Amino acid sequence: MEIPLLTGGESKVYIALVELNESYIGNIIKNSKVSHSKIYDILKRLAEKGLVSSINKNGKKYFVAANPSRLNNLIDKEKDEIKSSQIKINEIVEILNSKKGSVKNEELVSSFEGINGMKTVLEMVIEDLKEDDVVLILGSPKINKNIGGYLKDWQKRRIKTKIKCKLLLDKDSISWNEEWWDISKRKKLTFTKRTESISPAYLVITKKMVATIYFSSKIYSFIIKNEDISLRYKNFFNELWKK
Repeated sequence: MEIPLLTGGESKVYIALVELNESYIGNIIKNSKVSHSKIYDILKRLAEKGLVSSINKNGKKYFVAANPSRLNNLIDKEKDEIKSSQIKINEIVEILNSKKGSVKNEELVSSFEGINGMKTVLEMVIEDLKEDDVVLILGSPKINKNIGGYLKDWQKRRIKTKIKCKLLLDKDSISWNEEWWDISKRKKLTFTKRTESISPAYLVITKKMVATIYFSSKIYSFIIKNEDISLRYKNFFNELWKK
């Protein structure tokens, strides 16, 4: 089975990882039948597309497939083929979900690269939230229009779901002077303050997760699923909020 918008090798490796749930290089090569000389390059490309992350266990690197629903993000780059690709991908998502291995160990840390990796992390966050939950955000990096447009869309979906947000802006950040944003403040769905410093990263904190995104020449995104760690970050955020 070849997935639209992925190469043949990328399809084989991603499908193998979905079935394995998480694995080290040897098993991925065995199950995907992709050569050792190509496997690292393929995994890197899949990571840049937000489809694969990596974790370290006892000094050994394991790779994990993102949820098959992330395949839908690939369509954004192929608008001319969106109708046919959407239908095909939805079919594949159903097939892969039926094959997906059961989780033996909770995934604690995932890392991604690039814009699509950032989107994968933030989608993981918003999918785990529900009405009246509170998400805490620290930092407001200087970003390009494409990323800024996505973050606005993310916030609009958050507001539509009636998820509350407390946002600590960097001192040099540009405010969103837009009606939908102002309305969300009046409805007490959005609360903002400005700090006297510049955050080194973009932090998104929920009850269960902490997402950390670094914007430099490349975008590096990390997500931790751990309630104890989330609580520590929440307490740290609240101390800053009081100042």
